[in-house]
Amino acid sequence: MLKKLFGGLKMSWPAVILFALATGAFTALMALVAPDNSSFREIAVRVEAWILFAVIIIANCDKPLEAACKTFVFFLISQPLVYLIQVPFSSMGWELFKYYPYWFRITLLTFPGAFLGWYIKRDDLWAGLILSVMLALLIWLGFGYLSDLRQNFPRHLVSTLFCFGLVPLLIFGVFRRKPAILSACGVSLAALLIFAILTLTRGPQERVAGNILEADGLGLNESWSVRVSDESLSTGEINTNVAGQYQLFMHFYEYGENTVTLTDGEGNEHVLLITLDEEQHVRVRTP
Repeated sequence: MLKKLFGGLKMSWPAVILFALATGAFTALMALVAPDNSSFREIAVRVEAWILFAVIIIANCDKPLEAACKTFVFFLISQPLVYLIQVPFSSMGWELFKYYPYWFRITLLTFPGAFLGWYIKRDDLWAGLILSVMLALLIWLGFGYLSDLRQNFPRHLVSTLFCFGLVPLLIFGVFRRKPAILSACGVSLAALLIFAILTLTRGPQERVAGNILEADGLGLNESWSVRVSDESLSTGEINTNVAGQYQLFMHFYEYGENTVTLTDGEGNEHVLLITLDEEQHVRVRTP
């Protein structure tokens, strides 16, 4: 079954287009009906499932240029379709497309990536190393989900299992010869160890929200204080950046929206809603 999936399919242009339409429509459906922060909604914002789709296309092409063109067109069709289907059902309407530039950049990278990626079909030591780039990315994403799973079980259980489970599936599905398998396994084990250590030792994610707040005319300085409604979600502090300017630094422990109250030196309070979404964007708005 795996050998058929990774090298035994006829990846014609009609097949690529139908594949793009099907995955785009399914992703849009998940974005509309799956709850926020659920594993099934992640296909709309994360790349792990799209790595699988890309490898399937690449492994079933005969030449590197063919793989590059077909993978690029697959993403060029599927990703805008995800947003287009959602437009009539979303309160944001056409504004949804403000998230598309992130996926368009990924789409552009698929052309050189798939061209190089085609050489996994050579099934040698270098093929294992090439695929290992994607395997390491999957492991990194898996540890991100695992961190959330540990704090909010069973949220992202499926995503965690998918990322880690996809690694051996790709290795033993794509490769048949020992040099390729051993090199891919070796890099994956090294990545597993490195990311495990980083996960255990790293602190919360830090995002600067001060540049957004400055547009509201808030003159932050050392006399200001910060209070958040949910410290398990994120915390904040007023501090100086490398240029010596006072800014609000938010430390996010997970994705979501938190109510942040800034109090100036005269006791006046300024209430803001600050969000870190799953595409790593920080948004600030007033209640």
